[in-house]
This record gives sequence, structure tokens and C-alpha cells, in this order.
Amino acid sequence: MKWTLLVFLSSVSLCSSYMLYLDAKAEECFYEELVPNQKAGLSFEVAEGGFLDVDVTLNDPAGQLIYAANQETEGRFRFSATQGGKYVFCFSNAMSTVTPKVLKFKMIVIAPRDSKDDKDMTEEDKKIAGMISELRNQLKEVKEEQDYMEIRDTAHGDINNNTNRRVVIWAMFEFSLLVCMTVGQIYYIKRFFEVRRVI
Repeated sequence: MKWTLLVFLSSVSLCSSYMLYLDAKAEECFYEELVPNQKAGLSFEVAEGGFLDVDVTLNDPAGQLIYAANQETEGRFRFSATQGGKYVFCFSNAMSTVTPKVLKFKMIVIAPRDSKDDKDMTEEDKKIAGMISELRNQLKEVKEEQDYMEIRDTAHGDINNNTNRRVVIWAMFEFSLLVCMTVGQIYYIKRFFEVRRVI
């Protein structure tokens, strides 16, 4: 049982979640140091701004493109590092001329397991370690989905509030226009039936 806990603690993933304000025509790049065969993932969601879209690229240390998404609202990508070094992921708002974007992104890096621990484990401990690892990965996916739903709820709430505000403003405009027309018609009809005396 002590080996199971050790394996669980040694394979805990490192997760960095950030909110980013991306100006129009701007590009922001971030770096993550990985070792060969290390598993990592990138997920992002645009929270507000324009059509809620950004361009995303992920390059390996040699500069080769691993992942690219153009004008995406959200995305998730998992990969295994083919070589050690700095992996670069960039968010670009170059297609927008005036609208800044706010986005949330998360880089998930799973720490490599030490193979020496597996040698000292019994078959039962390995099975338990595998179940713990699977449970951990599923919990991570649930947490990512909750984060995504929270951002979507905020975005849709903002859209809903904006629509409600416009409906109220339009209703007030219609009411005031109706009152003005009513007053104008009363004045016009009153003048129409008014008897004028000529002296």
C-alpha cells in the first residue's frame, strides 16, 4: 500500500491555469519545459471579446508545428513529448482589428513516473496504482469540464443580460414614442374640432 501512495504522488500532474487579456492584433507566447515521452495537454476557452475566437499554435523545441487551430472558441489537445526542451504555445488575436479577447488556458503536464518504483511493487500494488491513475485522470477531466461549463455559463449569462438590457431599452423607446404620438394626436384632433371665430 505504501508503494501505491508513492506511485500516486510521483505521477501527480502539474496544472497551470491562467486568464489572459489579448489585445487586438496581439500575440502572446508561453513556454513549457518537457522531457522526452512526458505527457502534456493544452486546453483553452475564449471567455469574452468579439466572436470569441483566437488562433492557437503549439510548436516543439525544434520549431515544428504540433497543433494549430484558427479562429477557435475552445480547444483541447493532448500530446506526448517526442523530444526534451521548451515547447512553445502561442495565442494570437491578429485577425481582430479592434476587439480584445479574454481567454482562459491551462497547460497540463503529467510528471513522468519513476520506473524504479514499478520494480519493487507487487502485482496487486500495480493494479491499485493503475486504478488510482485512471481515477485521477477521470477526475481531472471532470474538473476541466466544470471549468469549461463555468466559462460558458458566464459568457451566456453576459449575452443574456445584454439582450435583456436591449429589450428593456427598446420597450422604453417604444413607450415614449407611443406617448408622444398619443399627445400629438390629441393635440391635432383637438385643433381640428376647435371653432375659430373670425372678427
